Amino acid sequence: MAINDNAVLKGTGTYYTVVEDPTAQDAVLNLSDHHFDTSDDSDLEFEMAKKRIRKNTRHIFFETVVCIGLIILVGCFVWLLIFPQMELSEMARDNSDLKDEISTLRKDILDSEEDINGITDMDTIRAQALALGMQDPNANQVVTIPMPKDDNLTTVMTYDEYGVSEEAYNHAITNLEDYYIGNPS
Repeated sequence: MAINDNAVLKGTGTYYTVVEDPTAQDAVLNLSDHHFDTSDDSDLEFEMAKKRIRKNTRHIFFETVVCIGLIILVGCFVWLLIFPQMELSEMARDNSDLKDEISTLRKDILDSEEDINGITDMDTIRAQALALGMQDPNANQVVTIPMPKDDNLTTVMTYDEYGVSEEAYNHAITNLEDYYIGNPS
């Protein structure tokens, strides 16, 4: 069936399509008989075409395998670059968590030490002493211990026959004098 798209109606300027229907005899006359031909040339052409197809198929398969191999190789390189960085970031996060835990434990230890060392509030101590049946000390029972303003280190001390050093003896006498002068009874 042939189609003619360029037909024009005479005098009208409109286009239309002409469809031609060949007769059966025209169709038989125009048929090619190449499928009945059994010459060696057609077999040779057919074999050459098969070889070309096989060669192209092998070539395409090889290119596909090479591309997949390159993708896998690039993936391995990326993994080799990223994996150590992930390990470092995990170790840094673990280190940070441990530092936080250490600081929390230090705070807990300080709180526990404060609880163990006792209460430094004198009013609370006085209330606990009264609850235990003790009484407030009077003025004669209060002992003050003088503390020196500066520290010193004595590496060698000499003692007399009673086991008392001269400096300690003089210091004790001075402290007793100060006590009795400050607290006349």
